[in-house]
Amino acid sequence: MKLSPISLAVLPLLTMFSAQAAVYQIVELDTNNKVRATSGAAATLQGAVVTNGSTFLDVPLDLETIDFDSDVIKSLLTEQQLADAKNGIIDATVQNILISYLINVPSVRNQPIGITRVFNKPQNGVNTGLIIRDTNQTRTNTEFAYASNNAGQLVVVATAPSQKVRFEPLPEPVPEDTPEPEIPVIPQPFMAWVPQPGYMLGYVVSDNQTIVLPPAITELGGGMSAAQDINNSGVVAGFTSAGVTDDVKTAVNTICTGRSQPLQYCLNLSMSNRSVSLASMLDQIRRVQTVDILPQGYQERAALWQVNDNGTASLIRTLGYLGEKGNGGIAPESEDYPAPTYYSRATAINDNGIAVGHSLYTDVDRIIRYFDNFGFEYRRAYSAPHATIYQQDDVKGFINTQDWLASIAVDINNQGLVTGYAFRSINSAVRSKLFTYNIDNQELKFVDGFFSSSTTEPRAINNNGQVVGRAEVIIGGTVSRRYHGFMYDSRDGSFRDLNDLVGCDAPYTIVDATAINDNGEVMATALVRRPRLDAKGQQQLDDAGQVITEEQATAVKLRPIPNGQPANCGAEDRQYERKSGSGSALWLLMLGALSLVRYRRSR
Repeated sequence: MKLSPISLAVLPLLTMFSAQAAVYQIVELDTNNKVRATSGAAATLQGAVVTNGSTFLDVPLDLETIDFDSDVIKSLLTEQQLADAKNGIIDATVQNILISYLINVPSVRNQPIGITRVFNKPQNGVNTGLIIRDTNQTRTNTEFAYASNNAGQLVVVATAPSQKVRFEPLPEPVPEDTPEPEIPVIPQPFMAWVPQPGYMLGYVVSDNQTIVLPPAITELGGGMSAAQDINNSGVVAGFTSAGVTDDVKTAVNTICTGRSQPLQYCLNLSMSNRSVSLASMLDQIRRVQTVDILPQGYQERAALWQVNDNGTASLIRTLGYLGEKGNGGIAPESEDYPAPTYYSRATAINDNGIAVGHSLYTDVDRIIRYFDNFGFEYRRAYSAPHATIYQQDDVKGFINTQDWLASIAVDINNQGLVTGYAFRSINSAVRSKLFTYNIDNQELKFVDGFFSSSTTEPRAINNNGQVVGRAEVIIGGTVSRRYHGFMYDSRDGSFRDLNDLVGCDAPYTIVDATAINDNGEVMATALVRRPRLDAKGQQQLDDAGQVITEEQATAVKLRPIPNGQPANCGAEDRQYERKSGSGSALWLLMLGALSLVRYRRSR
């Protein structure tokens, strides 16, 4: 139930696409030449439109820290390009090559490149980038907006920006029984990119103030926090670092000494690499039907914060997890299986203070047997993320873990209707299915989607019980699967492809729906063919001088048309076939920007 109602006053500022015989009018949000793709994040009551943009087109490259004499760089550039670059002359082609190199070869010596940034377009204002954590606008970190409440307070997650500093390594201590080398090795100083403490932090943007969400603990490099949703009372739901074991402290401190590389760089890298990854867990579920490995890092717990009137945020509480057989405890120690790493995360909260999300569930009496690629057999106690409800200190699940391998709750409305998705094996493949769960009467419903084996993932629900998200369709006349945005109405059980509701001649393919407000306005991501831009934001031309076009992901709003009716676009066998194309590499890029997981929005 994310996405505040959009003021009608903002509509003249946006590009509209009208279509006859349609339920929705497509409103394309303000475009810019600073990013390649956009997705909708929130639209506030004050008429502001917030978007996330991915793939920067204005990265200020620091050429001084690029080793142009390295074999790798020499293999990527021509002799002329190399000579020009050494003199500070780089065109769009070389800039794109260097950016790709820096992204794919991360190092303390290489300039970090961010993935996404947040844009805000106030009512009657200009679309500008929000300054969250990267106050010097270095483009070295990633910032992603998730949700907004009716007061216009926006929640954001931001990784740590980096600063270039001179680092002087220290010689490693020589063991007592090791003879001194005849020629001592003296480490040479170098320019290093050092991040701020806290590899990831949650923020609230309120009245031009940027408020950090304090982690529960800050050991080993500053701790971690993440904001996922905010209700109309200013309560933020997310997760935080809540503890760390002595074994983890010893392991990290053994590696991060501050001798060979800056201490903060090592701590941030070590703890981020040890963080819980939902994508990794679900991949393990698909492959072996249990979580085989969870990294040992911070003890991550669902958390709630309160935004205060004085421009600060206070941690209200950290929350538990489902645990062994859903009783909140831990699995007994045994040599028969690795000790589980328990975690919990809150992904949404309603105005009644009820939060939902997911946490680790285990059952040591349920042994999963599988083989690796070399034929070796493994036996593991069942372990998986499952949908979780947090009410005060009460933590409970509601999915039958015998029927469903894993589950995630993504949103909850003020009527206590929860939506999410759960995984099971369908036609020899593990796929997800949408569910709704009524907290009051404990009614759980699953929805097939477009067909029985269609992967279906909801993103948000409004107070009218309308759910939006993405689901697999089969393109007419093929067996190829693509994602289309959908709307499911829990009141009448209807499940509709949003592409069927915007008119047959729409030049867009809606591939995801990320939010819906109580007026039925939908924030979505669509593919549309546009000129391809180079790394400096200029249109690219082919050998004949013609502008090259490609499908690009863009944020759109779907505005209901009064008394609108679905268009009849053709025969039934073309139900999932559209002229404007389907999934593309850019859409995969947009998905990557989440690692994070999912898009969050506000009422």
